[in-house]
Amino acid sequence: MRSLLTAAGVGLGLALLARTSSAGPIGPDTREAAIRDVEVSQDARAWLLAKSWIESRGNDQAVNLGDGAAAMQAAERLQGDGRLPRCRPLEEYGFSGGAWGLIPAIFLVVAYPDDPEMLCADPRIVLSPRESLAMVLAYAGRLQKKPEYRADPTWETLWLGFQRPAFMADRTSERAQKSLENMREGLARYGASKIAQKKPPVFLEDGEFYRSQLFPERKAA
Repeated sequence: MRSLLTAAGVGLGLALLARTSSAGPIGPDTREAAIRDVEVSQDARAWLLAKSWIESRGNDQAVNLGDGAAAMQAAERLQGDGRLPRCRPLEEYGFSGGAWGLIPAIFLVVAYPDDPEMLCADPRIVLSPRESLAMVLAYAGRLQKKPEYRADPTWETLWLGFQRPAFMADRTSERAQKSLENMREGLARYGASKIAQKKPPVFLEDGEFYRSQLFPERKAA
């Protein structure tokens, strides 16, 4: 099958995101409030704040079009193997963004693998701090199941997994070392440098579990 990643497609994706980035806040809250409201440890809160600072420098609505081609390739691959429904144009997935710099297709599939409604959500959902936090925690749960993480279950290893899962087993590359440098910067900013080698709590690979905490009014309804 011919790839859908055409120049015209990338151009359409950029146009969609240009409109999105100037449309104002999509999420109902800030990252700080979302982290406060979810049931995680103090170390986890510090780690999440550090990670978001490195990824978006305090901009919950950050949009990175530089990841557009890779993000669209991920969506195309996930659509091809049936994990991401073909309910939206591929071009809509062509960015990374939000407080934690998420690639929409990957994080939706990990957090909501059996939820057709969420899998067909507008990819701009990652620009909501609460929605993106639910996906981040579910993705952490996915990484924790990997043998590379279990061999060295620390916040540092988890950080590397978010950069690239392979870095959990081999952190010698320049990119992996740069990621660790960023981690140290982020943790230091929040006075949490000492947690890097500590063991994180177990997270659930279940976006809806965290979503119900972050949007309690939906659960009540």
